[in-house]
Amino acid sequence: MIPKSIICIGAALLDESFSCYQEPICGTSNPARYYRSSGGVACNIAHHLALLQHSVELISCFGNDPDGKWLKDECRNSGIGISHSVESAFDTGRYMALLSPSGELFAGAMSGHFDEEITPAFLESKTSLLKTAALIQLDCNLHKECINWLLDFCNSNTIHCVIEPVSIPKAARLQKANLQNVLLLTPNSDELAAISESSSDKNNDALIQHLLQRGVQYLWLRNGKNGSGIYSNDIKVEIAALPVEVTDITGAGDAAMAGWIHAWLNGKDIEDCVRYGHALAAIILQVKGAINRKLTLEILENTFKLIN
Repeated sequence: MIPKSIICIGAALLDESFSCYQEPICGTSNPARYYRSSGGVACNIAHHLALLQHSVELISCFGNDPDGKWLKDECRNSGIGISHSVESAFDTGRYMALLSPSGELFAGAMSGHFDEEITPAFLESKTSLLKTAALIQLDCNLHKECINWLLDFCNSNTIHCVIEPVSIPKAARLQKANLQNVLLLTPNSDELAAISESSSDKNNDALIQHLLQRGVQYLWLRNGKNGSGIYSNDIKVEIAALPVEVTDITGAGDAAMAGWIHAWLNGKDIEDCVRYGHALAAIILQVKGAINRKLTLEILENTFKLIN
């Protein structure tokens, strides 16, 4: 039997980061070092999982331009299947990050054409593939109609689904979504408020309970360098992050999601799934860009041991 694949659905982008020599100032030009790499939430997660020897299929949108060709080659070279992705007449999508000298995000911007290319009708045409998934990961770069279609599909076909909210505006696409039986949702506090249609000063515990009541099985609340908490109807655990010297925060959350998925598919308990997520995030925080191409199972296991 052919092993089931993880199917990642969402953004594949060209990441462009500008690391400022001094603390960035709003409203003016900031001298910086430039770096480019492959990116996009679903694409980043797919890269990490492929490097950890999982079978991964990416459904995304690549531009019909030199950057799109380069990005597709990057995916293929990492072992990611992309035969079900779209080649668009538009330019390849881009994410731009302006970073402080310590690697913290000062401002970010993203352009892409997922709404035009990844539609419910397109996803409907991939039904046979989607039904074979061991797990479907989606990000909220997708139009809310596509998010809703995928959530209904996963629920109807009893396929595990995990969601990365991406950002505050995009997290809001989940406000009216049917989250019944979603395996994992991974917001930070601001995204949690956006999903719940609440002001960010409302008690997080109440917002978490609200989403659990909507059907989310595990809610993983991210808090950056302060660690994270994992919550379900039976679990409430906070786990500290691994202290590291940060080079670049780009993609750390995507890496954490990939680490969690890897551990969960390998039968680890939920707390250890979070620790694997922290371990992979720590690995990515120490390199430029969102992907460490030297990642191996051994490196992840050795980093995981530092958390226990």
